[in-house]
Amino acid sequence: MRRILGLLITGAAMLLAANPAAAGLRAVYIDVAKAKQLQIDVYDNGDARIAEVGNEDYGLLIGGEFYIVDIEGGKPTVARLNDVATAMDRVLPPIFKGLFDMAADKTPRAELKIEPGEAGSAGGREGRVYHVRGLDSAKPEKATDYLISADPDLKPVGAALEAFMNAAIVPAAPLIGAGAAELIAETRTIFALGTPIDVGGRFRLNLAGKAAFPAAYFRLPTRPQSVDQLVAAMKLSMEKGPGPQ
Repeated sequence: MRRILGLLITGAAMLLAANPAAAGLRAVYIDVAKAKQLQIDVYDNGDARIAEVGNEDYGLLIGGEFYIVDIEGGKPTVARLNDVATAMDRVLPPIFKGLFDMAADKTPRAELKIEPGEAGSAGGREGRVYHVRGLDSAKPEKATDYLISADPDLKPVGAALEAFMNAAIVPAAPLIGAGAAELIAETRTIFALGTPIDVGGRFRLNLAGKAAFPAAYFRLPTRPQSVDQLVAAMKLSMEKGPGPQ
């Protein structure tokens, strides 16, 4: 009996060692024009990892906070998106002004005209088309069609995708100034409708299905940089000026 019990315990341990992953969801989007793919992996607790397929750099959404992970020479550096925006406001005339720390109902919304349209689907998920006007200031009546899904499975996918888009906007603040905060407001307004699964046929969900990941996949690889460290790095970069073209 003792020998059988020992074999059962050993077998269970081997199974756990062979399958240390937990359930989740993987969504893959296609950027049609650039022939690139964006992969979003969601853990069972809502945390997510997002990256362009084939790129070492990635983003992590952990407990509602988004972190940018930059890999250079095999060494990771991590920065929280909120801290990057705060550091930007310290080295430039303030643009974000605590935007990322505001409660959802306190954040500014963009003045967009949004008209619901027909039903549609992408990547095996159902949604509804919304005709969005006001995104192009030069052509305010030009509509961009967003196919938006209210599928609860895709909610963390949408949260990661929105944060990933914001992480591309924030570093552009020195070039676009107040336009950065406006772009973030527009993004927030659109994502408040649900998770985009097709944007004008140019960026669309290709697939979304169950997957399993090791828990470590969603952990920060190192301690995030402080705001002071980010400020120092930004000032040093500004002093050096642009690199060779």
